[in-house]
Amino acid sequence: MKKSIGDNMIPHGWSFEQGLDLIKKCGYDGVELWIGDTSWFQMSTTDAQVTDLLRKVQNAGLVVSNVSTGLHWDSPLSARDPKVRAQARRIVERQIETAQIVKTDAILVVAGLVTAEVPYNEVYQRCVEALQALGPKAESAKVKIGCENCNSEQRFLLSPREFQTFLKDVNQPWVGLHLDVGNIHDTGFAEQWIEMHGPNITRIHLKDVKKHRGRCGEESVYTNLFLGNNDWKAIRAALQKVNYDGWLVAEMEDRYRFALDQQFYDTAAAIDRLIQGRL
Repeated sequence: MKKSIGDNMIPHGWSFEQGLDLIKKCGYDGVELWIGDTSWFQMSTTDAQVTDLLRKVQNAGLVVSNVSTGLHWDSPLSARDPKVRAQARRIVERQIETAQIVKTDAILVVAGLVTAEVPYNEVYQRCVEALQALGPKAESAKVKIGCENCNSEQRFLLSPREFQTFLKDVNQPWVGLHLDVGNIHDTGFAEQWIEMHGPNITRIHLKDVKKHRGRCGEESVYTNLFLGNNDWKAIRAALQKVNYDGWLVAEMEDRYRFALDQQFYDTAAAIDRLIQGRL
């Protein structure tokens, strides 16, 4: 397995190049690029500028593990407004296009959001239809669309079997699951998701979760690896059982208040221990 971390983790005020140098020094193999979440990578970033980002990644001795985005929280594929849905599809298309440029074969998509105004069945049907339409573009580009399980935040696809049925209904070979092992904090167990989905997993986001504490104001339930309640021995055993040998991508929500670079070193060391089974 290889380890990566998102460029959206680079401390505020740092340049992209400074962040890449730190990522390399900490021993990561790659970087996850977040379109729309950083100043250097936006929907308006041209192909030439994206190519320059790749050059900087390569100069740092890294590769791009995948292309992610947080833009779908404001522009979901499940929106009732057709203009918002069109923008959501364009975001996915641009992710696919930029993934090709930066030489990676996977993107992350937050498929749909259930709200008081937009009920589950509507969200489900619109997401299936959208991904059925986007699947052939992904296949043509040889870029996998990984739908992330944002279980509680999305109020959508809460169980591994539910997600499995969803992927069967989409029925597109290049649409799978971008599994976040931290997001399953009150709806199940990450190791069971891994065992059930196996080959459908496109990438894995790593973070820990304090399962017995709800959110308190802006304080997150998510925390650094080994500080929460995830059963990391069981997670590693499940990864071995399904022969997962892909990217493990660190996604820390809580940030260190001081010595900001230390979080990169600590997280890299934790991922190494997970890979090596020193738990």
